Amino acid sequence: MTTIDIVASAALIIGSLMSLLAGIAVLRFPDTMSRIHAATKPQVLGIMLLMLGVGLRIGSPGVIGMLVLIVILQFVTAPVSAHLTVRVAFRNARGRTTDGGEEREIGAGAHRGRRRPGPDGTGPRRGERE
Repeated sequence: MTTIDIVASAALIIGSLMSLLAGIAVLRFPDTMSRIHAATKPQVLGIMLLMLGVGLRIGSPGVIGMLVLIVILQFVTAPVSAHLTVRVAFRNARGRTTDGGEEREIGAGAHRGRRRPGPDGTGPRRGERE
């Protein structure tokens, strides 16, 4: 075995363990924020190490280009999917409070049904009825 084979094998093993641990953490962690952290950070690092190991093992320029594209797409899509998942969880938790206070709406559209003052702070905003 050459040094490249050893490095490729280590990258493949560590990458697959990172992806496995990310999957287990998504199932085991209690709240959405912890699950999102487990689904994005170790999983992307695991994919990156897997692609590094495959690229070192195969060594073909065409395959390496494809693997680099896979890693780039993971770096681009993982934060977007995490953001959308947290956004959905945030919107589903709208109106629920844990401090025993009154229910309130959070997020976009929270002002619906309420009167908001105009620019001078006294009356309705432009275009609204009194």
